[in-house]
Parts: sequence; structure tokens; C-alpha cells
Amino acid sequence: MRKVGITAVGAYIPYYYISRNTIANAWNGKCIKGVRSLANVDEDSVTMAVEAARNCLRSVARENITGVYFASTSAPYEEKSHAGIVAVANSLPRSVYTLDAMCSLKGGTSALKAAVDSALVCETEQILIVASEKRNAYPKTPKEQLLGDASAAVTVGSSGIVAEINAFSTVSDEIVDVWRNSGEKFVNWGETRFILDEGYMNSLPAAIKDVLKKTGLHPQDFAKIILPAVDMKTHLKLAKKLGFAPEQIQDPLLLEVGDCGTAQSLLLLIAALEQAKPGDKLLLTGYANGADAIVLTVTEEVTRIQETPQISELLKKRRELKEYNRFLSFRGICPITPSVYNLRPSNAQTWREQNTFLRFCGSKCKHCGAEAFPIERVCHRCGAVDEFELVNLSDRTVKVFTFTLDELAGSEDDPVVGQVCANDEHGVRYYNILTDFDPSEVAVDMELEFTFRKMNELGNFNNYYWKFRPLRLRGGERE
Repeated sequence: MRKVGITAVGAYIPYYYISRNTIANAWNGKCIKGVRSLANVDEDSVTMAVEAARNCLRSVARENITGVYFASTSAPYEEKSHAGIVAVANSLPRSVYTLDAMCSLKGGTSALKAAVDSALVCETEQILIVASEKRNAYPKTPKEQLLGDASAAVTVGSSGIVAEINAFSTVSDEIVDVWRNSGEKFVNWGETRFILDEGYMNSLPAAIKDVLKKTGLHPQDFAKIILPAVDMKTHLKLAKKLGFAPEQIQDPLLLEVGDCGTAQSLLLLIAALEQAKPGDKLLLTGYANGADAIVLTVTEEVTRIQETPQISELLKKRRELKEYNRFLSFRGICPITPSVYNLRPSNAQTWREQNTFLRFCGSKCKHCGAEAFPIERVCHRCGAVDEFELVNLSDRTVKVFTFTLDELAGSEDDPVVGQVCANDEHGVRYYNILTDFDPSEVAVDMELEFTFRKMNELGNFNNYYWKFRPLRLRGGERE
């Protein structure tokens, strides 16, 4: 049988985090150790998915991607493809197959299994799987502190394999332990002992024991076991029960990120691969109304992704949000007065201008080579009319030419609007809004990159566009 496995990885952890002590103090409550990651006010599950996918595509050519599978339980639409938005924002071919794996917290591992099956059928398949989460818990509950926002992406194919997928097992169990009804903003949890004893501690061992039986492997054969962590201790108890040593348990990043739902398993897989050695065996699991267990073997290709580690860099370049009221506003729990930048969009215009709005393309004159943004029908240098080709600009870096920090135009929870004129090395000048920044650090010649963000929800649909932000990852040029 042909070998199939992980060929590239991409992680995204938001710029902001909030101390759990800040949340606990707002309620005079008990604090869980650590911090949780926090999506900015202009981020959602789709924008974070785009960021993880872009980081993954640093080492995989876009034209080779044949499918995009998107997994989330907190995506903005209940009826609309999110995988399609991710595909267009990453300028993937129109021929890509898109699939949305929604509603289940093991959507990430389920999508991975579907991608492996596709790659086994056709050797040219290269599937991009991206899982992304921005969940809300009821205020004043422990879960409000424990949840975190993040996204993770991997590609699956049969060439350039970083980690070969050897075996898969699954169990399906019906249990109402964690759920959210249609239209609800907050996740519901059943009684803790019931959830853990009859759900987590029941389903995961069944799937793990089955995959060990299939492969003839034993706990001591694995370098790492990757378990979704619902709290600080239960995954440790489960691993010990199954015969795994403490040093074999992959750090679930609960102290730095939190429980990031569908993204958790894939994010932890990336963390494990960034530290793995060729020949290491990994046991990846997912849990929700049953469990998945996947055995992987790390190859020599792993050194390719270790040249530009992502998770450690993303955790270094963050900023603390110190106000609980802003935390509530960022989550959409506490409404505020909208920003003045609220021009009502048109569905038709959004569709018509998607090369600009979503793909972030500029024009390049076929006669003189001059580039411009937005797209120019008439070349500003030689005057040629409708003689241009589209060029994708989203992967470029730019330098600040001039800027303003407007303290009157923003919203109440995000009052400073950074407006920047910047140039790239090809002579293209951009005017755009800045996000994920410390106002005291903005300066002329500062290096910036583009990031896909939500602008507003006017017109009763989400409006996305690209903004500037300071560089967070260096190295690993995108294809």
C-alpha cells in the first residue's frame, strides 16, 4: 500500500492573551493557573483558519492543493461554506474540493481521516486540513478561564511526508456531555464526574487499545501520546492508566493557550513534530461523542519543518489584555458602540471584488512590469489599457512609509486605529489599517505583513479584508 502522511504544518495562536487571574478577580473567584489565548476583536474562526493555512502553505505549493477541509464548532455561519472562504483567501485553485466538518470537537481528527482516505485513493491528492476555534463559556465558570482560541493546519499527501500515518481506530458513543444548541452563544457542560467517567475515560481508552491491537505496538513504543485535555489533570490520569510514562505525554498547552476545541489535537501534533526525531512514533487522539486514535511515524523530512518552528515563536510574540471588560467585548458578550468605519456593503460587490477583498491581488502591467494595488485597468507608468495580469500580494512584507494613530475613530473596546501607508520592494504602495500592535512601537520603516481579518458584519454577513500587522513569524518563505 502507498504511504500517506502529514506533508506540512501550520499553527496560529492569536496576538492577545489574558491572565486567568484577571478573569477570576473580576468575579472574586478562584483562579486556574496560567493564561488563555484570546482572538482579537477582528478575528473569528475563519480568519484564524486562514492564518494557520497560510503558515502551512509556506512549504507546500498552492497549485498542488486539491482539497480544503475545515473543522470548527464556532464558525460564524450556520449555513454557508467556510472552507470556501479559506480556499479563496489563500488563492487556491478554483478546482479544489471543499468540505466543512462542523459540530463535533473531534472534527480535526475526523477531517484528517477523510483526507487520508482521499490520498490513498489518488496519489496526486494533497489535502489541506484546518481546524479553528473561538468558543465562549458562560461568564464566572471555570471554563471561561480554561478555553482558548487557536487554529492548526496540516496537509496530507503521498510525497514529502513528515509523519507517515500507519493506523486509525475510532469508537462512536452517544452521550450528552458537552453541547451547544442552535442559536446559543455559550457551550454547555454536564456534571463533571459524568462527563469524565462515562465519556472521556471511557471512549479514549477504547480507541487507543484498539489501535494498539491493530499495530501490535505497546505504550513504551511511542515517543509522545497526544491527548485532548479537558482540564489540567484528567489526561494525565488517563495516560497513566493506559501505561504511558509522564515524559511521553505531550504538553497540552493549557497553561499558555487553553482548551482550543477542534484545533487542540492538530495544534499539539504540530508541537510534537517540532520536537520529534526521525523514527519516533506518535499516538494522536481526538475526543467527542466517541474517540479517534491515529498512529504516526516521524520521517527524516521532519527536519524541514523544524527549521522554522511556529508554536514557540507565536507564544513569544504576544501581548497581554489586562481588562476583563474588554475581554467580554472582544467575545461579543458585552456589546459596545460600533466603530465609525461602517459602510454598508453589497453582496454583488463583495462577490465581484473578491480578487481584491479575499485574494488580495494587485495588477502587473504586461508591457512595462509596473505593479499596483488596487488593480489598475490603466497602467500608471506606460498607460496600457487592460493589459495586466493578477499578482497575489498577501505574502509580501512591507515597510511603513508614514502612519497615524487615530484615538477618535475606533470602537470603545479598541479605541486606537492605526492607519498606515507602506511600500513593498516592488514599488507598490498600500494604505491600510493596522492590527495586533502596540501603539508605542509603531515607527517609520517598521516591517509589516498582511493578515486576513473580519471588518464588520454589515449586510447581515461577515465582511473580510486584509490588514497590516507587525511580523510574528520569520523565515520559511511562502510558495
